[in-house]
Amino acid sequence: MNPMNRTLISTAILTLLIACGASMGGRAIDLSVEGAGGKTVYFNRFENNQAVLVDSVKLDASGSGSLTVASMPLDFYSLNLDSEQLIIAIDSAESLTVEAKLGSFATPASITGSQHTEQLQGFYAEARTYDEEREKIRASISSQDDTAMIGKFNALNSGFYDRCKKFITANASSPAALTALGKLDMQQELPLFQQVRDSLRKTMPRSGFFAMYRDQVDRMEQQGLQIKLQEEEQKRLSNLLPLGSVAPEIRQQTPSGGTLALSELRGKVVLIDFWASWCRPCRMENPNVKRVYEKYAKRGFEIFGVSLDRDQAAWEKAIQDDGLPWKHVSDLGFWNNAAAQEYGVSGIPYTVLVDREGNILDKGLRGAELEAKLDELLGQ
Repeated sequence: MNPMNRTLISTAILTLLIACGASMGGRAIDLSVEGAGGKTVYFNRFENNQAVLVDSVKLDASGSGSLTVASMPLDFYSLNLDSEQLIIAIDSAESLTVEAKLGSFATPASITGSQHTEQLQGFYAEARTYDEEREKIRASISSQDDTAMIGKFNALNSGFYDRCKKFITANASSPAALTALGKLDMQQELPLFQQVRDSLRKTMPRSGFFAMYRDQVDRMEQQGLQIKLQEEEQKRLSNLLPLGSVAPEIRQQTPSGGTLALSELRGKVVLIDFWASWCRPCRMENPNVKRVYEKYAKRGFEIFGVSLDRDQAAWEKAIQDDGLPWKHVSDLGFWNNAAAQEYGVSGIPYTVLVDREGNILDKGLRGAELEAKLDELLGQ
């Protein structure tokens, strides 16, 4: 290779490196903190919710100084001065100018140059104003009868809630949205939380804060899907035996070894009670069921207990220990109990109320609702 070509290549490489350096560059953080002359400001990134030092600068006698921080992805960072921490949100293209006073460094008088930080600090200021006003109103409420102040209190809360939603919608791709989302109910506002998750996935995908947020939204999303599936399944099971239809026959073994059929109780209002000895909520409910039985048994009411037990001895012991005097049957099939399958039982305790002719009157009645229905049918 001749010397001239070598020189041309070297010059080209040098030019490329200079160009890359200019494009990679860094960002300037200019600081002016009144009363902080000679103190040091630390610039930190966050890793696993812990601050990790990136750079620092000692302010001059007037409290001024400048940091040139290497390009880093869009995320939350902090500037620390003594015990004060200023949270900022910047990306590799943004610089920052901060003007503040020692003692109020976390709430600077002016912070410019970074759109994300301006949004973030603007929301912080709104939130502080809201908190102060909320506390004033709360303190002025003299009693539960102070409807005027309570109304003002509720209106303030509602207005700030709506303001948060508008702020988040307008800044869905900014870290600032995460701060405002902390004021909202995720379950109630899940579509908005999902919108922010999908937006931040593009702008700050490597952020630890985003990863935690994404996982929370994903879990809530999955829970919502599960609840929806459960509701659909419950609706499907409920439709298997609509109200007014004839209750399917149940013929299973009694504790004494005989058999008993539901149809043998025709002429009485019957509560089919699906339960089990191993079911703690069932056992806790048994005293209430027993009280209802004792109140209405002489008026033509009967309980037909269908146990989802699989152990004969445990079933019999629970009947004896809880003092349950009504009719009991089981096929010891656990969740595969034939009657439970046919009646669409997906959880226990579960009840089905049957009229004197064997038709289904209602499902899932317990406590006061059951007593009200029996009063209606059998008189008080």
